[in-house]
Amino acid sequence: MSPPDAPKVLMIAYACNPEGTGEHWLGWGWAEQAAKNYRVHLITTTNAREQVERHAKAHGIQPYFVPLNDTFRAISNRFGRVGGWARKIIWFYAVARLARELHKKENFAIAHKTTFHTFRIPFLSTQLGIPTVWGPIAGGETIPFGFYKYVGPLFLPETFRRLLNGAWLSLPSVQRSLAQTDVIFVSNHTTMKYLGLAVAGKCIVVPPNAMRPEDEQTPTHSYVPATDKTFRLLYVGNCLPTRAMPLAFAALARARMDDCELTIIGHGSGFEFWQRQARKYRVTGQVKFVGLLPHEQLAQYYENSDLLVFPALRDSGGSALLEAMSKGLPALCLDWGGPAEMLDAESGVKVPVTTPRATIQAFADALVRLQNDPQLRARLGVAAARRARTQFTWDSKRRLLEETYTRLLSAR
Repeated sequence: MSPPDAPKVLMIAYACNPEGTGEHWLGWGWAEQAAKNYRVHLITTTNAREQVERHAKAHGIQPYFVPLNDTFRAISNRFGRVGGWARKIIWFYAVARLARELHKKENFAIAHKTTFHTFRIPFLSTQLGIPTVWGPIAGGETIPFGFYKYVGPLFLPETFRRLLNGAWLSLPSVQRSLAQTDVIFVSNHTTMKYLGLAVAGKCIVVPPNAMRPEDEQTPTHSYVPATDKTFRLLYVGNCLPTRAMPLAFAALARARMDDCELTIIGHGSGFEFWQRQARKYRVTGQVKFVGLLPHEQLAQYYENSDLLVFPALRDSGGSALLEAMSKGLPALCLDWGGPAEMLDAESGVKVPVTTPRATIQAFADALVRLQNDPQLRARLGVAAARRARTQFTWDSKRRLLEETYTRLLSAR
C-alpha cells in the first residue's frame, strides 16, 4: 500500500477483474502494482464490482464504477462486434467526463489507461493537463498475405479487419490520443510500426502477459536426455483460427517424423477446422485433440512434453507460451507479432515468416533439429524459465511502471 503523501494516479481499465483471467486480470494487475507506491484511483465498469471492491480495499485503491445504460447495451448487442465496439467507446466518453470531475477535486499527477489493450478505443483523458501513459496497446498485428488459407474461416473477417484498422487509425480521436499521450506502452514491435513513425519515439515495447504468482513458485521442467522415446509436442490455449495450427500440421507432414506426437489441449472456433486440416495433411495419427482440461491437469502435460508449438499468425501476446516458459518447456513459434516478443534466441526457436513454403520448411527443419538435440532443448528450457522470471513478472512490470512515472513527473 502506498504512503499517504504519494502522488495520485488516475487509472482507467475497462477490462478489470482481480479474480478473472486474460485481459481482465491484467487490467487489475497494473492497478495493483501502481498502488504499491502511488495512490491509485481506478475507473472501471460494474462488471466485476464485488471483486474489485474487495481487492481494492486491501490495496488502498479508490475505485469508481461507470455503468452502461441497460437499454443501450441491449440495442448494441443486436449489432454484434460493431455494437460491442460502439458500446465501449461510449463508455469511455462517460469515463472522460468523470475523469475531469475527479481531477478538479483530486489533482491527479498522472493518468494511465490500461485496458482494453487496443489502439482502437481512443484515450479521451489526455487533455487533463497532466502526464499520460497509454497501454499496453496492440491491434496492429495482421495475417501476412499468402498465409490466409491457414486461418480458414477467417479469410473474409481478417480482410475486413485489415481495412477497418486503417480507417480506425485515421480517426481524429485516435490520432489525437496518440499525439497527446506522453508514453505509449505497445505490446509488440508490429503494433509500434503500424502506429507510425510520428509516435515511435514515445513507444516502449511491453508484452502484456505476466506470470501468475503460483507459476513463479512451480518447479521448472527438467529433461532426461534420451533419443529413443517419442518426441512429444504440445499446444495449449484457445483453438483460434489465428493460431494457425495447420502450419504445424504441414511442417509435420514435410518433416516425416514418425516418432512424433502433437497433443492439442483447448477448444475454440478453429477446433473443427484444425481437425479437417489434420486429415488434409494426413497427420491424424500423430495429432491428438484432447479438448478443454481443468488448469490443474495441465502440469502433467507440460512435464511430459518436449516442446511447445505456437504458430500464431495474429496474436498480441501469448499467455500459454509464457506459462510453458515458466515451467522450463522450450517453445517453437513464428517470428511474428506478440509471440516474437516473448522469446529470444537463447530461450526458444523463432521461425521467420516469409512465404508459406519457406516458413513451413523452416518450421519442419526446426522440429527435426530439436528432436535430434535433447541437450539443446534442455538449454532452451532453462533459459526460458529464467527469462520468464526476469522479464515477465509483475515485479518487473512494476519497476518499468515506476521508472516511467518518475521520469514523467520529473520532466513535469
